[in-house]
Amino acid sequence: MRRTDPEGHGPVRYGPPLPDDGLPVLPELSAVLAAAAARGGSEPVGGGSGLLDAACGYWARRGLSAGPERVVAAPCAPSLLLALTAALGGDVLVPRPCAAWWAPYARLLGRPVFHVATPAECGGVPDPYALLETVRRVRDEGGDPRLLVLSVADDPTATVAPPEVLHEAVEAAADEGLHLISDETWRDTVHAPHDTMWLSPAETLPDRVTVVTDLAGALLPPGWPAAIARFPEGDAGDGLHARVLDVLTALGRPGGRPGGRRGLLRGCRNRSR
Repeated sequence: MRRTDPEGHGPVRYGPPLPDDGLPVLPELSAVLAAAAARGGSEPVGGGSGLLDAACGYWARRGLSAGPERVVAAPCAPSLLLALTAALGGDVLVPRPCAAWWAPYARLLGRPVFHVATPAECGGVPDPYALLETVRRVRDEGGDPRLLVLSVADDPTATVAPPEVLHEAVEAAADEGLHLISDETWRDTVHAPHDTMWLSPAETLPDRVTVVTDLAGALLPPGWPAAIARFPEGDAGDGLHARVLDVLTALGRPGGRPGGRRGLLRGCRNRSR
């Protein structure tokens, strides 16, 4: 029997499978996986030293420096979003439209999700005036908005937000004390760099932005779920990093125990974007 959520947004237990990108697995990736086949030990929660060092190198190549203490690896982006939402608390704001997998994880935690209109020229980033109006309305009604999820390289609209639009949205979010999660899964896909310069919110608001990227998007085949998060600088980022590790530990320790990482991997493979 298919259950639907009480807000009428459709089935919450099932969704369409992640579409195949139609590309063969690169021989270099297959070689790396084969070389690790003999390693039977479990990976620490949040990723081992080798994985975290590789993740730091990835961020550095993108111009976002980070040490291992500011990076977490997980089976997939939804598990990171779930952990971040649980760690931050409060109500969640998302642009309209947004990636199909964002809101269900907040609703799974019982957190209200409020949609904010986007500018006419792009998706993925809320209109700053609509954001301010939504935050104030939610607070007037007794809500507690704390988290904004956005995506500069947007999935539903296939647009890239111009830097000036992003700056205005980030400034509005900062004025209201929101923490930002920047879903940069599609950062490494093809777009028109001469038409729109790509800018991460973490470059403009380094102390309030957590960046999440699902490697099973532009970099890995859909059947190989893996994701990493880069946390902001400062004490607040350190505390959030620790709380997210606590949540990931509670979700299931590595090693394939019942309800643990392997079950989570299977669930992540079937998520919808």
